Amino acid sequence: MALLAHQLVTPLSTISALAQGLMRRSENLGAEEIRDRGEKIWRASRRLQELIETIMSYTRANAGAITLNPSVFNLKSLVQRVCREQRQQQQSRTFRLSTEDLPDRFLGDPVLIEQALVIVLSNAMKYSPLDRPITVTGHADEHEIRIGIEDEGIGVPERDLPFLMQPFFRARNAKHVPGTGLGLSLVWHILQLHGGTTRIDSTEGHGTTITLVLPRAEGDDRGSGI
Repeated sequence: MALLAHQLVTPLSTISALAQGLMRRSENLGAEEIRDRGEKIWRASRRLQELIETIMSYTRANAGAITLNPSVFNLKSLVQRVCREQRQQQQSRTFRLSTEDLPDRFLGDPVLIEQALVIVLSNAMKYSPLDRPITVTGHADEHEIRIGIEDEGIGVPERDLPFLMQPFFRARNAKHVPGTGLGLSLVWHILQLHGGTTRIDSTEGHGTTITLVLPRAEGDDRGSGI
């Protein structure tokens, strides 16, 4: 809980300090500096919102309060849209997508699948240098669908890999980066609700690939592309 409190206080302190600076010096600040401080406030508030949403979602999952609301949706389009939206947070970041094999029709909970994708993509962006690409691939066969998110970041020490899905656990080389240690636990829970699983392959210093594995359902198809 001390870790969670620290992660919440940090963006709040940033927002408070920047807002006070704007109030005290607004008459002496130029338009560019005001925009710069406004952007920093927005980023800190977004980080705070993400932390709160992750904590609330994990609390619901841990209490068994998250249930599937399945519907047929275009999985390929969902993955492509989430990647576009995440890239807007780091516009100089390169995203490499190979998702044509993903189905146009998939039976699952689109809200939960999107949440899992956002968590994994956010981690890939957070733990890798801005000048390194993030690769998103989609594969499907008659039994399962696999969505892989690969980064070229700090990777995970081998002895930490078995514990990454545990709530609040953080790899020893990641503690300098803000985080709750709840995201991957929530991803695991979402995939379990779908009858799927989460696979992690990582080498410290070289990067991480997280694969979301979803079972094929009757009525899924691979579509004709978008």
